[in-house]
Amino acid sequence: MRNVLLLLATLAAAVTTSTASAQHMFKCTNDKGQTTYSDRACEQAPRPAPPAPRPAPAAKAGPAAGTAAAAPAPAGPAKPESVAKLTAAIVEGVLQGALELADRRDYRAQCALAAPDLNFKLTDHSSSPAGVYTGGRAEICALQQESAQAMQAGGLRSSSRMNKADIRVSAEGTQATAKYESRAAISVEGQHAVTMLCTRDEVLGLYSGVVLYKRVTAVCRPVG
Repeated sequence: MRNVLLLLATLAAAVTTSTASAQHMFKCTNDKGQTTYSDRACEQAPRPAPPAPRPAPAAKAGPAAGTAAAAPAPAGPAKPESVAKLTAAIVEGVLQGALELADRRDYRAQCALAAPDLNFKLTDHSSSPAGVYTGGRAEICALQQESAQAMQAGGLRSSSRMNKADIRVSAEGTQATAKYESRAAISVEGQHAVTMLCTRDEVLGLYSGVVLYKRVTAVCRPVG
């Protein structure tokens, strides 16, 4: 059973950025002013509770009573930004955000990163002979869900990182390619089990102002 769970964990590591739904990835600003990426609209993201209102000061006698300047209205929630043109920084942010979603086993949010016409090919060298997985939206979404649920059931966790990606953006800014390596350290009940190294070749595009994955090719193998 443990070997099966480890295999599913390697699949989860391998398909981190291969996703299967055409929902939005929003670029937001958190309460510290930092840029973040989320599968939820920015106004839905959790925010710290506002401070309790202070009691109004007692009115003073005289002509100045009631003439105090009104306090400025608090800033509203950040609006989701529609991307007009891809840049290397935007693409790298999406790649990193997808890794974080996989580590959280959030397969629904992973699925929210792909175009309707996404296609993928995953070659997994954690078994012999190597497993080859191909398909589109429905296949990758089901694979991610199965992997995430198996990891949770088996007490497995992953910690992922990526090297510097070679990102090329088209002159029109509507499509980009990204080539890079990612490593996912997988542990079982706190003990390191395996590290998966994946070489990736991906294509991302703009769909009505949203950055989505169009094609994903990954070759993964255990390295420790």
